[in-house]
Amino acid sequence: MINFTNKRLQLVYSAIPKGIEKPVTAKEIKLKTGIPMRDVYSCINLLITKYAVPVGGLRQGNKHGYFIATSKDELTEAITPLENHTRHMNERLTALKQIDI
Repeated sequence: MINFTNKRLQLVYSAIPKGIEKPVTAKEIKLKTGIPMRDVYSCINLLITKYAVPVGGLRQGNKHGYFIATSKDELTEAITPLENHTRHMNERLTALKQIDI
């Protein structure tokens, strides 16, 4: 287990399950830790960007939430929805930039 100097980071990290089988939602993390939702999202972002924790988000079928990837396959499952979302956001951004008002 990673020990963080920031207690909130430690709490959020501890609330996210390892493996894709039982992801946990941000709301569940909030309820478990008492940390406000906005801060939960901020902690998840820091875990990924600053501490290189492979936190993935899942939105398929009846599985929704966050998990810590434990294999290359799980990491790929974490990356794919982000790539799709980014592609859609770039399409939207491009379209907005081309609108003449």
